Amino acid sequence: MSERFDAVAFMRRRRQEIDQEDAALSWEEKSKKTLDALRGDPLWKRVKGRAVKTGTAFSERSRRSTVGKSR
Repeated sequence: MSERFDAVAFMRRRRQEIDQEDAALSWEEKSKKTLDALRGDPLWKRVKGRAVKTGTAFSERSRRSTVGKSR
């Protein structure tokens, strides 16, 4: 058991797989797929109503990190 789990490599590989699986889906279909996957998830049930207030340090930091980035 000398091989270690590489979480970063795993996530990169999984994101590529998901992108390939979802390539033909519209935005609406992707959104529905995500909501269907979350339905019944106990963690999602706990946090789904939470929102970050606009103007907080967290929301500003998050906004700045995504401004100008293409998706």
